[in-house]
Amino acid sequence: MAEGGLERFSAGVRARVVVPDGVTATVTAQPDHLLRWFGLRFAGHEIERQYRGWRIATATPFARVGYIGSIPSWCLLLVAVTVIDAESVSKTVPPIAGWIALLITLTALTLPQALRPSVMPLAALANCLAGFLIIWLLFDVLLTSEAPAWRAGVMTGGMLIVMFFGFAIFRVPPIFAMAAVTPYVAFASYRLYDSYDAGRLSVVEAGGLGAIQWIAYLGCLLVCIVIEIVSRRSFCKDQIIGAQQRDLQRSAEAIRRYVPPAVAKHIVAGDTAGIGEPSRRRVTVQFIDLVGFTMLADRVEAEVLTLIVNDFMSAMSDIVDDFGGTVSEFGGDGFMALFGAPDEMDPEEQAVCAVRAAQAMQARLPELEGAWHKLGATEPLTMRVGINSGVLSVGSFGSHGRMIYTAIGLQANIAARLQAKCEPGGILLSDASWHLVKERIRCEPRGEVDCKGVHYPVRVHVPLTE
Repeated sequence: MAEGGLERFSAGVRARVVVPDGVTATVTAQPDHLLRWFGLRFAGHEIERQYRGWRIATATPFARVGYIGSIPSWCLLLVAVTVIDAESVSKTVPPIAGWIALLITLTALTLPQALRPSVMPLAALANCLAGFLIIWLLFDVLLTSEAPAWRAGVMTGGMLIVMFFGFAIFRVPPIFAMAAVTPYVAFASYRLYDSYDAGRLSVVEAGGLGAIQWIAYLGCLLVCIVIEIVSRRSFCKDQIIGAQQRDLQRSAEAIRRYVPPAVAKHIVAGDTAGIGEPSRRRVTVQFIDLVGFTMLADRVEAEVLTLIVNDFMSAMSDIVDDFGGTVSEFGGDGFMALFGAPDEMDPEEQAVCAVRAAQAMQARLPELEGAWHKLGATEPLTMRVGINSGVLSVGSFGSHGRMIYTAIGLQANIAARLQAKCEPGGILLSDASWHLVKERIRCEPRGEVDCKGVHYPVRVHVPLTE
């Protein structure tokens, strides 16, 4: 791509837009995702700064592995020199031992978070020192009795290994890599030329080894540049994936805010089968109404009223959630809750949890009232609860544009009528729910009540406080 060209990575799609020099084009790309200099730099300074921090975090493990991987090699060289070439021990052991100690220190410096920014410059400096050290050891110290061509060849081989670390293993940027490798490659080429000029190497030997060094140099540099380009693209993808994950997280949080947690769990997981088409299920329905709210609404400011409603709904919804229920509908100063949907629950457990939740809500209301009194809402507030169990049509109802998860049917109507017939501050159970809880919750019969829309009287019970 020509200088001046731009490359863009957008969420979900990677788009390449080439802009020739001197031509003005409108690019809808997010500026932070624009690459220039053949893909070796970001156009935005802020994203470039973020990339450098990301690169340090990702390259540090490679530098650490490079140090740790080279320490055994230098230790073996130290042992070999001590055992095989005793005459050179006094000259070679101190620098090799010092170098091993330096590698251990550099490895330790990759661990503290505060020192991470210095890892790549130190890796480049370490590689440069290693290159000069290996050239000196193999060409001037350890192989002095060998033929010049053999010494030069071994020196080139050792230098290529160090060069590979500088360009690839340490994962430093190309500029750092060139600064780390070029000095000792140039020095090695100078030693070859010096040997040729002194007549110790033929033109073929010196020229061939020099060509090997610089061909390897250019090849490793190309690999380093490719690694840098790939790293920048990986960073872009990480940014895109991170942004998508944050968007999904925000969407999931919004869903949980407007949809009951049990239903939101199915939506986020993509399991719409459990909440989609309505089906007949045995559930326990609970209706709650706040008594005295209408009178309170005429006596307090709208802001205070909003706060009271939100406090009441939040506290009671949390209690329903704690007992495994699902708040399916809010309506004014009351709401409807289901036990046994969308997640399956044993019928007896449904009814018991519904009663326990109702008792917990009644116990929580005085605490809320104490806080509301400080806002000027001194009117007494009580709560009525009606509970019924039976088979209902449960699922998503509504239009294509907006659906609500709820239950409809005669048994839901009965629960609503029982709530209306309940005394303020009380809980009224239908006979169907009582039969499910009677072994675990003491209840007191309260006769029969007539429910509007129901063609028979409904026997009711009141759970007693334990």
